[in-house]
Amino acid sequence: MSWNAESWSWEPTQDILDYLKFAGFDVTRDQLARLHRRRLISQPFNGPGVGRGVVSMYPAGTAERMLRISQLKKSTKQFDELAWRLWWEGFNVDPDLVRAYLMKKALRWGELSREVRTTNPVMNELDKVEGERDVLEEVFFQHLKTGPALVTARKELARGKDLYIGLAGLLIDLLQGDLAILDANSVGLFAKSADPEDFKVDSRQNWRAGQAATLAMRADAVTPFTRVVEQLDDKEIARARLYALRFLGVIANVGATVQGVFGRSSRGRDNIGKSLIGLSESSDEQVLSLLLTSSFLKDDRVRESLPIVDSLEVYHVAITFVDYLRLRFLAEEVPGLKELLAESTISEAFGSTEGAEKWREIFEAFWLGNAAEIKAAMALRPDLFGEGPPVEEQDGAVKKDKGKKKNLK
Repeated sequence: MSWNAESWSWEPTQDILDYLKFAGFDVTRDQLARLHRRRLISQPFNGPGVGRGVVSMYPAGTAERMLRISQLKKSTKQFDELAWRLWWEGFNVDPDLVRAYLMKKALRWGELSREVRTTNPVMNELDKVEGERDVLEEVFFQHLKTGPALVTARKELARGKDLYIGLAGLLIDLLQGDLAILDANSVGLFAKSADPEDFKVDSRQNWRAGQAATLAMRADAVTPFTRVVEQLDDKEIARARLYALRFLGVIANVGATVQGVFGRSSRGRDNIGKSLIGLSESSDEQVLSLLLTSSFLKDDRVRESLPIVDSLEVYHVAITFVDYLRLRFLAEEVPGLKELLAESTISEAFGSTEGAEKWREIFEAFWLGNAAEIKAAMALRPDLFGEGPPVEEQDGAVKKDKGKKKNLK
């Protein structure tokens, strides 16, 4: 099939299936059709093929989107959770699907709270002593197993706090370079001056962004989450995702550090480090963090104190769809390249970030050793090795400049 400048706007179905098989996933046309009926991928259309033939094709980006769906299906088969995970990572998803998933989780948490109250006598006794225990703690800690390392952590967080509230408030202050949270000295309620103009947003005497955010999250922590979801519009949900995703990423990095330091000596019992990492990977914690983040973003002072976050790169493709098409062509023209595309080698590249980096190093070495042959082969297909897809920026998904390898988030 001939390629031209307009070809970058669509992807033939068979090429998509070949790309997925190249990455280690056997997907059928019926499965593609099922996914577009569930609005997880765009609807296909018919376009010109070889000669006077007609081929089925999908909009640009479908192949890499399908690759991520195939990877995510290893951990969940639920279409609504797949839609959520795609949106969380920056893919375009119908806002109605996102809102429906948020409401589903909010309803389930309300049920969970009632179930815990009525079926757990120990929990009921604790409620009488400590006051109403909030659903946030139940959701955040339902996946943790009780152990020596967690008993202390739970005691510290049990009284009116939860993991995300505490860490998010701290992170906000640290982002501002505000270390006042570590100062034991109390601050006055009002500035020394009675002039209202002296009450500035960055006044350390009267206001801390992290503290204000913590208070906002605690206020919504006792509000039914169904009500929180109902009060959010699509723009607020999208904005909260960007900050929640960043905060969870920082928390996960802290967890990785804790696990690296204490994991070996504790013989694999480092539940705290693993749990911190798990926050960024669990759909439950992603939803909960988003809802809590939306609470403090409603405060203009807190929002304005945060760095502007327009987009975040979350999902990186080991070998893009366009690069696959180029490799497929070069493999027929350059002896030795097929060895780099062997199933065992490619499965490692798509299996992990480390595997992808290792494969790229091998490819770069091959390129340097066969530069003349590769360039000669590329000259045979200027349509394929010329300008890439047009630059697009949408919903946090960023495609890099023309002519460079692109990443679809």
